Amino acid sequence: MAIDLMNSVLIVILIIAFFFINLMNVRIKQLNYDIDDLKSRVTITDEELTRLSKDIEDFKKIDI
Repeated sequence: MAIDLMNSVLIVILIIAFFFINLMNVRIKQLNYDIDDLKSRVTITDEELTRLSKDIEDFKKIDI
């Protein structure tokens, strides 16, 4: 009788643990997606860098 109760309690604990593991896995996937999105915004291409340096040089030539 006590073993059946203990088995039932352990099964419930395992189900709850699996639920939280699944929940954390979904959250990790969301965070990875957010990181990839931020990386794409932050990454600067060679063309952008060249244009920026050209704009800076043009700005230096302007007499204020």
